[in-house]
Amino acid sequence: MRTRLASGRGLLGGWLIATTMPLLFNPHTIAAWSATGLGDASRIALASVEIAGAALFAFERATVAGFALLLASFIPAAVIHVHHDGAPWWLALYSIAAIPLLFLTRRALRADTVPPG
Repeated sequence: MRTRLASGRGLLGGWLIATTMPLLFNPHTIAAWSATGLGDASRIALASVEIAGAALFAFERATVAGFALLLASFIPAAVIHVHHDGAPWWLALYSIAAIPLLFLTRRALRADTVPPG
């Protein structure tokens, strides 16, 4: 079970990193961000928090911290998309996918630390 959880967290984390990297380096994505009227600092900060959260989420002991960072980046991203008449359904989907992984990982960690009795 732990291998499956690690694979799921790794796949989700890797996917989130891959989808966030254009926000830092793709000229078209940067131009679209600039067209919203938000500065480069906010773009870089949001992408950095999301990438850090996705990377931490992939590791068993840092899953909770990674999930918190992911939510901290998804909420402002969703607000920005809604404000500009977008529908950030994928952010909700990523959150929905991460919640069971977080729950099962925490349960597996607790099972390892509780002595049989």
